[in-house]
Amino acid sequence: MLDFLVQSGEISQRDGLLATWYHRANNKSEMTKALESDVMILEADVNVDPRLPEPIPIMAHPPAITSDNTLDQWLDAVLASKKGIKLDFKSLESVGPSLDQLRKKNQTVGINRPVWLNADILLGPNVPGFMPVVNATGFFLLIEQTFPDVTVSPGWLVTYSPPFIATYTRSMVEDMYETVKNVSQKVTFPVHALLARSGWEHISWLLRQSPRFSLTLWQGKTHHPTVEDMLFVRDNSNPARVYYDIYEPTLSAFKMAAGQTGRVRRFYPGGDLMDFFQPTQHRTTTSESMDRFSLDVRWFPLTEREYLLLQLKGSGDAMLVVNVVSDSSRPEVPLIHVRNTNHPLSLQTHDVLRASLRLLHAAYSQGALFRPVWVGFNAQDSSPSSCEAFVSSVEELFPHVTLVLPWSVVVHRHQSSLLERTSQRVALRLRTDSPPGEGEELDTLRDTMDRYDLIVEDVMQDVILDGASVNSVMGHPHTESRNTSLYRFSDWTF
Repeated sequence: MLDFLVQSGEISQRDGLLATWYHRANNKSEMTKALESDVMILEADVNVDPRLPEPIPIMAHPPAITSDNTLDQWLDAVLASKKGIKLDFKSLESVGPSLDQLRKKNQTVGINRPVWLNADILLGPNVPGFMPVVNATGFFLLIEQTFPDVTVSPGWLVTYSPPFIATYTRSMVEDMYETVKNVSQKVTFPVHALLARSGWEHISWLLRQSPRFSLTLWQGKTHHPTVEDMLFVRDNSNPARVYYDIYEPTLSAFKMAAGQTGRVRRFYPGGDLMDFFQPTQHRTTTSESMDRFSLDVRWFPLTEREYLLLQLKGSGDAMLVVNVVSDSSRPEVPLIHVRNTNHPLSLQTHDVLRASLRLLHAAYSQGALFRPVWVGFNAQDSSPSSCEAFVSSVEELFPHVTLVLPWSVVVHRHQSSLLERTSQRVALRLRTDSPPGEGEELDTLRDTMDRYDLIVEDVMQDVILDGASVNSVMGHPHTESRNTSLYRFSDWTF
């Protein structure tokens, strides 16, 4: 859609915030008003009149089954303009006849613009289990067989009515991914704007699964999202992969705030580290050059208080590495393990982990934590039970982090299964004194590099793994769609 809008001169750059929408342009009066306006995309509902002997697609939002406008007439009018097209379906019965109309129209006059097809195919937040949805299998099959040159917009049936404001869950986004992962079309997921931030852990996971995926944030007529929440989504996504179908006056206030220079970025602590240092919206580098940036990120293990204060005053792309321990008399109090301390130390790993996660949760809840946080697993105890306890604690207390795990988890069956169930971004830690063996272990590690970041410790002149360079660990050519990074550092001990 954005390419079309740029080519037609409607917008100057590929940014979903610049696209504008007209809702329910169904009857001829609303359609004409939309076509005469400066909006860029017409959104309309398609239904069929069950009383007719043959299903004729009409422009009407259920439960209405009559209209002064047929889909055929609507397409003729819209195709004479420069507007984009989004069609919403509330039942499978209206999909087939509509696709036939689209195919015929394309064969006769040509559809020279993007067409989005939307349907709620899964149950979403705050919706009882008996509510009907559009059959996903039938929806995608009809599209593929009849008119596949579209963008599909499969969504969840959602209700937002305080106090019922539960958000998207991991199972919801996993079910959606399993449903759409094999479709050939581009996919934009409609996400309720008031639930996007609270469900970002899971929504962002879904967005990471394919470069074909995007989001379209939408709202109902009654409740408006906050500018703060919209800025959060904006600050943690590629502008070309999120559309904002939200109403005034919120939209104008959001655009004004998003355009302010020098504002504090609301970075998601579990987001991509390289996006923190090299924001996507300002990035002009290639994937290969981004690897060079990631390899240059500095890692500072904190060994004394004075060193910490010195590094906090410094500049450049860097991560502070903190070895957290506990006071033997107060295991619930996390301490930074530094030299020249008088505190007796007790490495009660699980207790101090949970205490640290609670502190992170408090800071995040108060709006004081807007930078990447990586939480590392103690490599000295990489048993399945310890790994399970570590991940479970993170999920329970503060899931908004990147998990740092030993690379061996990808080759152990029980641990790799656990890894697949995590919603967090994951960085695999590889020490050069215990590299994967040649053959199956190394192949398995390389196969995961499109899913997980890799951090290589104790690198000497980029020579690891019997002379292979750091970059060769990736095991495949650089691609623009890859959203993982390669890091290196020395003397890091969790």
